[in-house]
Amino acid sequence: MSVATHSDIRGGKAEPVARFARIDMFWASSAIIAAVLLAIAAFQPLWTLELKAPQYPAGLFLTAYGSRMEGDISEINNLNHYVGVKVIEPDTVLELKLFPYAMTAVILGLVAGAVLIQRRRYRVLVALVVWAIPVAFLIDMQYWLYDFGHDLNPDAPLRLDPFTPKVIGTTSVINFHSETMVTTGFWLMVAAALVITAGPTVARFLRDSWNNTGQTAALVVLAVAGASVLALAGSPSNASAATGSIADAIDGASPGDTVVVPAGTYAGPIVIDKPLTLVGEGMPVIDGGGKGDVVRIEAENVTFKGFVVQNTSRSIAGEPAGIRVLGHNAVIESNRLVDTLYGIVLDESNGHLVRNNSVSSMRDFPPERRGHGLYVWYSTGSLIEGNSIQDVKDGVFLGFAKDTRVENNVVQGVRYGLHTMYSEDLTIHGNVFKHSLTGASLMYSDGMVLSDNEFSYNRSRASGFGLLLKDMDNVEMRGNLIHHNRLGLMFDGAPFSPSATVELRGNLIGFNDVAMELFTTTAITFVENSFIGNLQQVESRGGSLERRNTWSVDGRGNYWDDYRGYDATGDGVGDLEYRYEGAFDDLVRQNEALRAYAHTPARSALDLAARWFPVYRPDARVVDQHPLMSPTITLRSEPSGSDRRLAGTFAAVLVSLPLLAFWLGRRSFVARWQPC
Repeated sequence: MSVATHSDIRGGKAEPVARFARIDMFWASSAIIAAVLLAIAAFQPLWTLELKAPQYPAGLFLTAYGSRMEGDISEINNLNHYVGVKVIEPDTVLELKLFPYAMTAVILGLVAGAVLIQRRRYRVLVALVVWAIPVAFLIDMQYWLYDFGHDLNPDAPLRLDPFTPKVIGTTSVINFHSETMVTTGFWLMVAAALVITAGPTVARFLRDSWNNTGQTAALVVLAVAGASVLALAGSPSNASAATGSIADAIDGASPGDTVVVPAGTYAGPIVIDKPLTLVGEGMPVIDGGGKGDVVRIEAENVTFKGFVVQNTSRSIAGEPAGIRVLGHNAVIESNRLVDTLYGIVLDESNGHLVRNNSVSSMRDFPPERRGHGLYVWYSTGSLIEGNSIQDVKDGVFLGFAKDTRVENNVVQGVRYGLHTMYSEDLTIHGNVFKHSLTGASLMYSDGMVLSDNEFSYNRSRASGFGLLLKDMDNVEMRGNLIHHNRLGLMFDGAPFSPSATVELRGNLIGFNDVAMELFTTTAITFVENSFIGNLQQVESRGGSLERRNTWSVDGRGNYWDDYRGYDATGDGVGDLEYRYEGAFDDLVRQNEALRAYAHTPARSALDLAARWFPVYRPDARVVDQHPLMSPTITLRSEPSGSDRRLAGTFAAVLVSLPLLAFWLGRRSFVARWQPC
């Protein structure tokens, strides 16, 4: 019996026990930990997208999990339709359907492999499989983004060239701005891959070190760690929390320190007189108490980020600011300014970065009593980017500014969205200026590039200009959308100097009451612009414009939606010249009282009649020798210009018919009862 028992133990039970004893516990523990991390990652967001567009300055968000997508998908699809990008349909994405099964298989494989896999080469294969999950996710996401940016609908309202959104980073396309980043679930997958790859080796090293040196080594490690912490605490790059007033924290900090301010409300005003980085956690509030400027930056190389700044003085004479910058090379980022007379003032200092701030003035003041949102005065080399500005006097005011870039800002509900005076070498790109008295008022400046901006819905009766250019030299405008304004463009003294130039190339000037108003002080080059849906194309102030401006270059002119010529050669250029004469404008110069009919169907009917019955033919405003047959850029969601003019003429006829019937009926009645 005893022998049988001995044989039983050897043959039936001892082998599994021995096999269990041979398990590498470091490997097994790493595999189990990696499996747990992947299981958690399966339920966490992997990737996020924030999209900003003119219609949504607060942003739209999309979050991608392994098996689903959440967020503002329907609104993003609406914007995608606007530029021809495909609709996002999570239910049709094969990867989202397969993800739960793939993750389950890998997790179960890790759990089983913790016991069953003992050979090194198999462990390497397991690690490669785990690494493949985050890598494949990034590659797959980039493929989808590439496909979305290249498979564009050619019939979309706004035509785009193919583009590739970044899977991680920032992508800007015209006035659309997206920021993408991997998030919690992705980093958990990376952590799982690191654990399965390096976990056993690190754990074995720590065990051997403990066996060789024991507790002495542990004490040495703790001592070194403690000394490092103390050294970091005294270093100039230390991030210290402001536990009392912000002013005390600034006084106690050394140049180069980072001062972290916890959430709460702090009394101002404050002065930053040394190079520091001030960072707010949870958007702490600095309240100026109605006393002058709230924050004054008097030192160079200061960063001020993540605060709510409010309640300046209300005295207009002192021009109090939420943030006034007097030192060079400041970074003003991600702050919110409310109830401040002036917002951010760059005052005789250079090299600043002003990014992603939200600015509004005192809303109980009328617009003319408010201050500017971003006020740049005698400043050189600054970048103003990604800010949201409303309810101020002028959104961005550049006075005596040089080499300044204004990019991707949204300005609305102000007097002038952009206002320049005596400035040089400016770049204005990707901004939105809308719903204001005037989109931009550009005056007495030299050297400006305006590209891919939107000037829209500026319809005040007092001005209502998309852009006003007054005494400007060396201006280049390209790819801008100028639409739904009372007056799209107004030029006076453009260019101001005889040797200077002003050129408009590839812009949309559409759906305005009047596309352009030109003084006879202009000598502008217009090429490849699209004039669509305007009630009137060009108004003249002061005399004939025919020979003062250039309407085509190298055999290419502009697209005019009321052009009635043809293209027999098929080269996209009309074979007959385009002439715009504007009979009504000529009559107004003779009798100013007729301007009361400027935006009525009567004007459209008069201009149409002048073309059909050329008994009366005024001087031409436009003579385009090479008009284009198709637009270079368009907003097709709006009715065409010819449709709008035809509708105006039809309305004029409808109004006239009852009057004609009444007049004929009255004559017939009088004739019938006339005594013989």
